Amino acid sequence: MNIAHAWDHYDVVRSLTLATLQATKEEQADIVPEGFSNNIRWNIGHVLFTQDALLYGGKAPHLPESYAALFGPGTKPADWQGELPTLETLNQQLAEQTERIKKEFADRFEEKLPSPFNLRGKAEIDTFGGMFLFSLYHEGLHASTVTLLRKALQNQA
Repeated sequence: MNIAHAWDHYDVVRSLTLATLQATKEEQADIVPEGFSNNIRWNIGHVLFTQDALLYGGKAPHLPESYAALFGPGTKPADWQGELPTLETLNQQLAEQTERIKKEFADRFEEKLPSPFNLRGKAEIDTFGGMFLFSLYHEGLHASTVTLLRKALQNQA
């Protein structure tokens, strides 16, 4: 794998996520339109939290502890308690995460994970590089959901 291409792809994927986030108004971020189970803030926070969790062995050591309960797998806005991060905070954390991951994992793409990550019995990921690439796929899924949420909100207006 050409690692430089992976970093370039990361920049493209993350810039698309950030552009969608920056085009979202704070008052739209917490609306869950009919047919959806989560909102824009949850999807963006989930991308942020999950990328750290995938690369740091299930933990997100660089994010507030509350993010696991807010944005971890199986969470939903209906269960939220406490203060939520603003869209600006999420935007800043996504940008910081991009630079941090590039630094911390630049020379670790071929390094084996402590234990393979099982994708529901369909495949296993056993390197940090593989996990990083999977995190980009995951981000794309949620960025697409945010686009659909924004369209649903525009249609409701």
